[in-house]
Amino acid sequence: MSWTNPPTNFALEIVKQSDEHLRKVAAEMLQQVIIGSPVDTGAFRGNNIISLNSADDSFDVSKTDTAGNTSISNGTEKILQAKIGDTIYLQNNLPYAVALEDGHSQQTPLGIYSIAYMNTVNKFK
Repeated sequence: MSWTNPPTNFALEIVKQSDEHLRKVAAEMLQQVIIGSPVDTGAFRGNNIISLNSADDSFDVSKTDTAGNTSISNGTEKILQAKIGDTIYLQNNLPYAVALEDGHSQQTPLGIYSIAYMNTVNKFK
């Protein structure tokens, strides 16, 4: 008896679906962070960055993105390179980022990343 659809095809399909799910969750988290970010100069939105497998500790106070489109586009480009087993870092290293997360903005008194995380988890439960 021979296989019409070998088990290796099933395993490859599972890996493919896992990669796609990882990317969907990461993209949703990025979008939630950008949309939930306070906007003054746009520097906070512009400094939400994605990196793969190692943290990127950089920031640039002159990098602004009031609409968030560039940050989403740049982040999505990185996310599309991710595969199962990779670690996706979403971070903002501006000196005042922790204060914003701790509620020191009238626009986001409950924080940004924590709310984005809860919304993303609830969406993918």
